[in-house]
Amino acid sequence: MFEDQSFHIVPSVRHLRFLDLALSSKEDWILLTCAHIGNLKEIVKYCHSHRKKVIVNHELVGGLGADKVSFQMLKKMYKVDAVMGSSAIRLSMMKKESLPTIRRISLIDSFALETTFYSIDHSPCDVIELRPAYYAIQFLKRFKEAHPCEYVAAGFIEDIDMVREVKKAGFSGVMTSCTDLWKYDPEKL
Repeated sequence: MFEDQSFHIVPSVRHLRFLDLALSSKEDWILLTCAHIGNLKEIVKYCHSHRKKVIVNHELVGGLGADKVSFQMLKKMYKVDAVMGSSAIRLSMMKKESLPTIRRISLIDSFALETTFYSIDHSPCDVIELRPAYYAIQFLKRFKEAHPCEYVAAGFIEDIDMVREVKKAGFSGVMTSCTDLWKYDPEKL
């Protein structure tokens, strides 16, 4: 998904008032977590006019269903560039629509970890997001051995030191709603 093989600091826009700040970042990608079916098309169009690619978490798009038609709409009507979510079944449906997919994995306990390793083998995705970042760093090696693909970290990434740790651990990037981090050039970390 990140064709350039560079490290990325992807702005996660939780409130529309921060959209222009995210668009002014050096990052090519933006994660929208503040949209609904009434404004998504215009927001995506606005982001594209600023030469940004848009990721949406389908679980957070207000009013969007969770069926095949909804995922076709994300691609054809709303023109999003990638979709993320935590459901292996729904990500498989999105993959059939030729949308790049990001699997969102919360590292909450050992049982969740076991179930995740099993489900990863049965649901293809382009990128895996591990969260929270502290545990993502601890478990990245195991995930890469089990499922080689691109990985990003998210969750509680609130300072540049954590971003540096994530980069050093071998991730392709971070996704963060911390607006202070959006100004950094990842190549200069």
